[in-house]
Amino acid sequence: MSPDRVLAWDVGTSGAKVALTDLDARVVASEYAAYAPSYLPDGGVEHDLREILEALRRATRRLLARTGAPSGSIAGIGVTGQMFNLVAVDRTGEPLLPMLSWLDLRAVPQTRALESWMDREEQFRRLGSVVTAKDVIPKILWLQQERPAAWSLTSKLLDCKDAVALHLTGEATTDRSTASSFRLLDRGTAGWDQDACAALGIPSALLPEVGEASRIGGSLSRSAARELGLLAGLPVAVGTGDVGATQVGAGAIRPGAAHLSVGTAIYLGITVPDPLADPARRLGPIGHMVRDQWILWLEIATGGAALTWLVRAVADATKAGRSISHATIEQLVAAAEPDMAGLLFAPWLSGERVLFDDDVRGAFVGLGLHHRLGHLLRAVVEGVASEVRWAFDYALAFGHPIGEIRAVGGGTLGDVWLQTLADMLGRPLVTVSNPQDAGARGAAACVLVALGERPDFSFVSEVVTLGRTVAPRPDRRARMDELYSRFQGLYKALRPIM
Repeated sequence: MSPDRVLAWDVGTSGAKVALTDLDARVVASEYAAYAPSYLPDGGVEHDLREILEALRRATRRLLARTGAPSGSIAGIGVTGQMFNLVAVDRTGEPLLPMLSWLDLRAVPQTRALESWMDREEQFRRLGSVVTAKDVIPKILWLQQERPAAWSLTSKLLDCKDAVALHLTGEATTDRSTASSFRLLDRGTAGWDQDACAALGIPSALLPEVGEASRIGGSLSRSAARELGLLAGLPVAVGTGDVGATQVGAGAIRPGAAHLSVGTAIYLGITVPDPLADPARRLGPIGHMVRDQWILWLEIATGGAALTWLVRAVADATKAGRSISHATIEQLVAAAEPDMAGLLFAPWLSGERVLFDDDVRGAFVGLGLHHRLGHLLRAVVEGVASEVRWAFDYALAFGHPIGEIRAVGGGTLGDVWLQTLADMLGRPLVTVSNPQDAGARGAAACVLVALGERPDFSFVSEVVTLGRTVAPRPDRRARMDELYSRFQGLYKALRPIM
């Protein structure tokens, strides 16, 4: 049998998608398995890597059984996943601790200590970006200082998708994009920056081998093959994190092309031809899957997560037993628009990257006796949209033209997020068909390029099918401008008491 399918794993924050694609990276079938991080009272957010791997195993077996795809039809496996996590593994590849999530804030003291001897200007010069507690460097320092027993046994320090790939192949590898997100990439050699590692006390030997995302990182081991019901020896591509995979999977490949991912986090990714220097000397781009290109990436950490938080809190408080449906949320948000009466929401439930502030927290401001659940829901959506505009304005300051914005992710399936975001940005948003498949499509593209089925990633632009265009409504312009101006003042007012 000639292999004509690719298996793509997309490891998210709240669940994992396993997709079967053809040799054009078109998803033909998929399965999803949910899980959840643990939220700790000290600001910790953790994932049990074994739980993630078990979810991937279940979803893979269900997918193969449902589609009847024989093992011999699979050409290779691609992996993408959430970024800015930390997994410490021992010499056998077993995790020594739960995975520190990108949302984890326990490394705030390490971030402050770092700034005391390497100030922000020096961080930008030496690391390419100012780091926050959500970044990997402070997490490594936290591991050294707060979990010395685990540190003494650590053999490799990995991000999520690389830890998953290690389980599949036994090989510890990574790509240029992930290495750049560690803020330890030497842009000249495309390897680890030995001087930066030495200055921070991070042994570079604990970091995985760096190379292109579109290369084979190893072969599926016998044990992993038995777990999954696949053939041992299948090639596994190195792949890249969710930002780069979604950038390619959305077809936003040419310089200036952008995608807006509306999920747990909401982030903008803009393809740029070189590592542009931030005029504010704070933010550094991350590597692209396409060699010699970069991604100007700006994240709102609790985007969709802010709405999920409110819905779950209401369900818990009312003992409803289930969350409010998406349809009901849409109705409540639409109905609340005429009488918001200035209600604002600050969506900083886990600090904020765009503001480079780990301490700031969320708040409702302007509550009145007439406000009901619909007003709170709408305030969350408008607050997140305001933060997205702040991020977009930050990106514009880099001076590189930003073209069409393609919207992907589960939040694009309804109307509320997209219309509010379009109104706030004053820019049309073009949806991508099957918007939740973009990351898996990017992971599959890595396999196809690695196997020589495709010469480069440009073919994905031809594969992606566009959906509807959501245009900004001119009659909302004045209200959105006023809302945005008040929102920016909210940060200045709240910051001193956080």
